[in-house]
Amino acid sequence: MNRTKLSPANIVILAAGVVMLIASFMSFYRLPFPGGAVTANAWDRGLFLIATLPVLLGGFMALQVGLVAFGRIDMPNRLLGLTWDQVHLVLALQCVVLMLAFWAESRPPTVTFGAGFWLMFAAAIALVVGALMRIATTRRRPRAI
Repeated sequence: MNRTKLSPANIVILAAGVVMLIASFMSFYRLPFPGGAVTANAWDRGLFLIATLPVLLGGFMALQVGLVAFGRIDMPNRLLGLTWDQVHLVLALQCVVLMLAFWAESRPPTVTFGAGFWLMFAAAIALVVGALMRIATTRRRPRAI
């Protein structure tokens, strides 16, 4: 079996994890001023660990896929009683919920979302799509948690 051949689901997860990481260094929030704008990325003070959690979760998903595919590492079949497909689905859904929470939070009208936020949001949705594709290709449904 050629383990370096990635399934489309795993390609989506890898790409989304990389996009999520790159986007986290871009502008998350923008506050325009007449002479320019002040921006904050997901790693800045006040956002660290709140806005970086989706990045860490997406990075973990991409890391697991990459280690299995390219590192030729045998992972256990289950992690904390969950299959890897279930782990990917739960982490991806958590990413989307966190990004939706940022989108729905109240903020001053002058503060807008930057390109980093929108790319992270799109990557979170792509992580869910990749996790669902993994489940569909293995023809297994996640058991009730």
